[in-house]
Amino acid sequence: MTAGPGGGVVSSVDRFQRRHPVVGFPWAVAKRYGEDHGGWLGALISYYGFFSLYPLLVVFVTVATWVLRDRPDQLRRVLEALWSRLPFVSDQLSVEVQEQVRSLTGQGWVIGVSMLVALWGGTGVVRVLQDTVNTIWGVPRFRRPNFVLKVVRGLAVIALVGVVVVGTAVVAGITVVVDLPIAAAVGAAVANIVLAAALAIGVYHLVIATRVRTADLLPGALITGVGTYGLSLLGGLYVQRVVARMSGIYGPFASTIGLLAFVSLSVQVFVIATEVNAVRARQLWPRALGRDLGPADRRAIDLTMQREALGALDESPP
Repeated sequence: MTAGPGGGVVSSVDRFQRRHPVVGFPWAVAKRYGEDHGGWLGALISYYGFFSLYPLLVVFVTVATWVLRDRPDQLRRVLEALWSRLPFVSDQLSVEVQEQVRSLTGQGWVIGVSMLVALWGGTGVVRVLQDTVNTIWGVPRFRRPNFVLKVVRGLAVIALVGVVVVGTAVVAGITVVVDLPIAAAVGAAVANIVLAAALAIGVYHLVIATRVRTADLLPGALITGVGTYGLSLLGGLYVQRVVARMSGIYGPFASTIGLLAFVSLSVQVFVIATEVNAVRARQLWPRALGRDLGPADRRAIDLTMQREALGALDESPP
């Protein structure tokens, strides 16, 4: 059965989803995700993120070792919190990172140069992330930060991630003190979700090149917090059930594939959460199923055209 703008199955479904936000809003997010090429943007961040992961680990472990060199117990907790954020990181990789940091001890200029190189590699993923978030929010190209500002904001994001990881270690230490295992587990889960959501809000404020209210960022931040925590739990199960049973060459291979999948899925959760914020704040719903465009569809078209602008619309050509 065919459906035109005035009748048919498609039109009936379209009218239903426009009247019911529980259906219409997810459809609008999915449609905007496709219009923004969300899968491609997420894959791009995942690519840079995966290859920037090792340099960032070296930087973080180096700084943590410097700051907490006289407090081994706290250093251990911070590093455990870091590895818990990356459930697919094998013991071999964590040992290699720490051994590499120890080998640099006492060589000040070598440490400085190594950290600069590692930070430069690590900021690559943050620069790509900035472009992705600004694309989703429809920020015009000419209003986005230049290369230098992108690097500065990237360093700020990396520092923010480090602070949240330290906060996770503190929370982990507090929840261990609780006598009831269930209460400790629930407290740790809630604390991890809250910290991840706070991190997402901080990242949004740092990378979005336009003023956005925190209330408009909260839904996506909560989705990011819950989604990444759920992926961490699944990652732990994968390590226990798959990686731990493999030996020889298959163990590292399984860890690498698992880590790549974890990074990719986490990035996709972040991209979808960003789309939720943009669709909600920009009022890009309900969207049409067919060709009968509504006001939200026209706003989406205008936003897409706006983000490609290379200059202010009221400027006359030279």
